[in-house]
Amino acid sequence: MPYQVLARKWRPQLFEEVVGQEHVVRTLRNAISMKRVGHAYLFTGQRGTGKTSTARILAKTLNCKDGPTPSPCNQCDNCQEITRSESLDVLEIDGASNRGIDEVRDLRERVKFTPAKGRYKVYIIDEVHMLTREAFNALLKTLEEPPSHVVFVLATTNPHKLPLTIISRCQRFDFRKISTAEILARLEQIVEKEGIGISKGALGLIVEGAENSMRDAQGTLDQAISYARGKIEEQDVAEIMGIPEKKSLLALTENVARKDPLANIELVNQLLEKGKDPEWLIKRWQKWFRDLMVVKMGGGDLVSLSPPERKEADNQAGRFSLKELLHIMELLGQARRKVSFSSQPQIQLEVLVVQLSSDFELEDLALKDPDLARVYQKIVDLEEKLGVASPALEKKMEPSSGAVEKKEPKITPLSTPKVGERKEEESKQGKGSPQAQKGEKRQPQREEAPATDQLDEFPQKWKLVVREVESRRKSIGSIMLKAKVLKVEGSSATLGLVKPFHRESLKKKENVRLIQEVLDKFVGSNFTLRYVLLEEEKERTPEEISSGNKLADLVARTTDLFHGEIVEDTTRR
Repeated sequence: MPYQVLARKWRPQLFEEVVGQEHVVRTLRNAISMKRVGHAYLFTGQRGTGKTSTARILAKTLNCKDGPTPSPCNQCDNCQEITRSESLDVLEIDGASNRGIDEVRDLRERVKFTPAKGRYKVYIIDEVHMLTREAFNALLKTLEEPPSHVVFVLATTNPHKLPLTIISRCQRFDFRKISTAEILARLEQIVEKEGIGISKGALGLIVEGAENSMRDAQGTLDQAISYARGKIEEQDVAEIMGIPEKKSLLALTENVARKDPLANIELVNQLLEKGKDPEWLIKRWQKWFRDLMVVKMGGGDLVSLSPPERKEADNQAGRFSLKELLHIMELLGQARRKVSFSSQPQIQLEVLVVQLSSDFELEDLALKDPDLARVYQKIVDLEEKLGVASPALEKKMEPSSGAVEKKEPKITPLSTPKVGERKEEESKQGKGSPQAQKGEKRQPQREEAPATDQLDEFPQKWKLVVREVESRRKSIGSIMLKAKVLKVEGSSATLGLVKPFHRESLKKKENVRLIQEVLDKFVGSNFTLRYVLLEEEKERTPEEISSGNKLADLVARTTDLFHGEIVEDTTRR
C-alpha cells in the first residue's frame, strides 16, 4: 500500500474529530438532527483549520445510508466513497482553476440532475474567492434557489473578496484559529499511535511554526521524521523551518541588556548564514519579549514556558523596566513589517539591534521639551567624546595632588554648615576680623569628616571603579559617571543621582554584583554604596527656588557631570 502523509491519514472523518471548531460542529449537528439543513454554506478561516474536512463530513451525514444523521457510520459504500474522494454525488471544485463563467454555466446545467446513489448532491467549491465577477453573477440565481437535492459549500480564506450578494445567500461559519494547546494535544496523539520518537522541545517548535494551522503542523512533523531518521530533536525542526532556537534568543536579549549592539550584529549574521528566516527571528524574539513583559508584571502563570525557560525569563525580565520592554516590542513590531517587504533583511536586522541597544530617554524628552532635548543631546555627545579621550588627555584632566586637597570639599561634600549658620558665623567675624583683613579664605571645618587618607584616596579610586564598570557594562558605567559622591563614612559612601530610573538600574541584582566585585578590587572588601536622589539631599534657599528655571537646572547638572565649578554666576545679577 503506498505511503499516505500524516495530514491525509489523520484527516477528521467525524464531527467529533474536528479540532477547535466546536461552534461550527454543534450548529451543523443540531441542524441535521432538526432537519434544518441549509441549501448553501460559507466556510471561512485561515488555512489548515478544517474547512474542507468539515464539508466532507457534512456530505457524509447527508448521504450515509443511516442518515441523514449527525454521526455517519463510515462503513457504508457512500461514506467510503466520500472518504476516498470517489463519490459521484460529492464534487470538489477548485475555484482557482475553474473560475470562469463557462465553468459556472456547466455547473448550473449539472445541478439539475438527481444524485446517483445518495440523497443529496453536494458541491464543495474551495477558494471560491478566486471566481471572476462574471462567474459570481452567473452563480447568484442557482445559489439562491438550487434544486432541493443540492447543497453548496463554499470555502475561502479571503471572505472579504466575495461579493456581498454571494455572502447574503449563504449561512456563514467562521472557522477560528486552532490554539497551540489543541494542536499540541493532537500531535501528541499522532506520535504516540505512530510510534514516533520526538522531544518536547521539538514538538513545541513544530506547533509554534504551524501558526495555528493543523495541516501545517502535521506536514512539518512528516518532514521532520524523514530528516531525523530517528528521534526528532529541537535542532532538527529548527534546521527544517529556519527558526532560531531559544538559546539564540536568550543571547540576543542578553546583549540588549548589556547595550552591546556589535555582539548582536555578529550573532544575527551567524544566524542568517545558517539559513535562519529573518521574519521568524523577529517573530520569536517578539514573543519572548512579550513573555518577559508578562513576567515583569507578575503574570508568570500566563506564559507557557518550561522550568528552565521560566528561570531565564525571571532573570532577564529583572534587567529591563516595563517601559523599556514596551519600547523594545514596539521597535520589533516596526522591524517585522519592514523585513517582510525588504530586499535586504540583514540590514534591517542590524539597524534593529542598534536601535534596541540605544537609550530612548532622549526620545521621551524630545516629546516633552524639544529645547531641553537639544541641549541634553549636546551634553551626551560631549560626554561620549570625553569617554574616548586618549590616556594622555585623561591624565591632563585629572587634578594635581595639591588641587585635590583644595577642591576636595566640592567633590565629596561633608558636614558643610547650612546657609543660615554660615551667614551667622560670617557676621560674628565681621569686617575687622584678622582673616578678613588679610584676605584669607575661610577653610572648611574638618572636625566631623572621616579620616583624611580615606578622603584623599576614594575620589581617585572611584574613578577607577567607574572606568572598570564602564568597560564591562557601558550603560551602568555611564550612570555611575553621572553620580555625585556626597559623603564617605567608614566603609560606605553615599552617591547622589538625578533620576529615579538610574537608582533602580544600579540596584538591580546583576548590577549590584558587578559593582561590588569592582569595589572589592579597587577600594576593599565590605565597602558598600548607598544611593539617594539629589532632590532628597539638596537644601535650597527661597532665592534659589524662586529663580530656578530649566537653564539653571541644566547648568547645575552639567557642573555635576563634568566635576566643574561656576566662576561667575550671571543668572543672579
